[in-house]
Amino acid sequence: MSDKDQKEEYEVIPLSPLRRLEKRIEKLEAVSPAVDVKEIFKEVVDVLRMNQQIVTEISKANDALRLEISKLTIRLEETTNKLNELLSFVKAAATEESFSSEGEIAKRLTEKINELIETNKKIVQNNETMIAILEEIERKLGRPPVPLQIKKPLIPPRM
Repeated sequence: MSDKDQKEEYEVIPLSPLRRLEKRIEKLEAVSPAVDVKEIFKEVVDVLRMNQQIVTEISKANDALRLEISKLTIRLEETTNKLNELLSFVKAAATEESFSSEGEIAKRLTEKINELIETNKKIVQNNETMIAILEEIERKLGRPPVPLQIKKPLIPPRM
């Protein structure tokens, strides 16, 4: 025996299982359609085209978004400037009001309080007159007078 014959191994295999496998493979090949390479390439090209369209649309949307954001920053700056101007007006008004004479403010408050006191005095006088009239009516009707409780105002009248 030569070296070549020794390297090759031989085995005795029954043919019936091999024949069954061959028939099975033939059935599978007959049932499944053959792969059409051209059709696969067409589908790949279609997918690439759609992908390119999507990328193009996204880039357009991105550019439009950048433009709108740049406009937004300008408007934000304008709004900030207007708010700063408004705050300066408020600060100026507050400092001017604080510099106005405090005596004048106190004087106005005192006048308002005096007006309230006078109004309260008139209300008390009207109530006393009303009580007197009611007592007179009750006396004329012959009923005993009902004692009425009069609440005095919280702020005593000035004299």
